[in-house]
Amino acid sequence: MIAKALKILDKKQLLIIGKTKNERARFVTKIIEPTFYETYRFPTGMNTIDEYLTFVRKHNLYDPWYTKKGNFSFAQIMDFHWDWIQENHVLIVMEELDEMEERWKLDLLRTYLEVVENRQKNQKLIHLLFTQESENGLVNKLAEIIRSDNPSNRTNRQIVEGSLKILELF
Repeated sequence: MIAKALKILDKKQLLIIGKTKNERARFVTKIIEPTFYETYRFPTGMNTIDEYLTFVRKHNLYDPWYTKKGNFSFAQIMDFHWDWIQENHVLIVMEELDEMEERWKLDLLRTYLEVVENRQKNQKLIHLLFTQESENGLVNKLAEIIRSDNPSNRTNRQIVEGSLKILELF
């Protein structure tokens, strides 16, 4: 099942559901160990966007295109981080996102999925591996907000399903 997960991560973002929190964490560790990707594992169970931003700041997961005196604001760092997501070929791991603020969780996941949807052929992209207890309507919620730069006859749900694979542990 690890080989299957790694193969999925080469093309899509991966949501792991099922079993217990500890079993999902062990499974994620088994996926990360053999990869050659530079990996950023966010703190388990983030609840707020501030926790996400703290990790982004701490690990410098943004690249400002200008300098300024003092610190960058929340909005500036998030803008720089969105650009960083578009330009980097790393593995991002976010575990147990069930409790994260819904608005921010959906916005973050939409951004990662849109990278897959809007990539050019053979373009290297960022990889997202995240866990939750269950799918809990996430695909439908993401389908309501996803945007595509590629004109097609696909529905938003098809776009989400084309960018995200759900792997259920039994």
